[in-house]
Amino acid sequence: MIKELTTLDKIISEIPPSNMTQEIREFCDIIMKEEGPKITQLEHIPTGPNKFIAIEIDGLVRNQKGFLTLERESEQDYVGVLWILRPDKKENPLRKSRAHKIEGNSAKKIMYQFAKLVKFYRGE
Repeated sequence: MIKELTTLDKIISEIPPSNMTQEIREFCDIIMKEEGPKITQLEHIPTGPNKFIAIEIDGLVRNQKGFLTLERESEQDYVGVLWILRPDKKENPLRKSRAHKIEGNSAKKIMYQFAKLVKFYRGE
């Protein structure tokens, strides 16, 4: 069965990704190559089309684990979101705990701000 493209699919496929978005994806891919093998709760990692990276965070409140994600809210707006893992909740083990607006007008500035958040949540 051949899937036909809808009008919306055609329009979306013709829109080029912004350079900043592409650069951020490339930075995140490089970071995940190093951080990916360290993730112990891989089955709970937050995913989605606008989540660029998820870094596991240890030692949160009462030794809970969590993830810090870099997410795009719009073309130029990014947030760092802290997700708390609740192993006692089988159906929805992740809970969004905090969101931090990421300031920056370039991929490097956004990644720098995200790295500062990771460092903060890791207690460094």
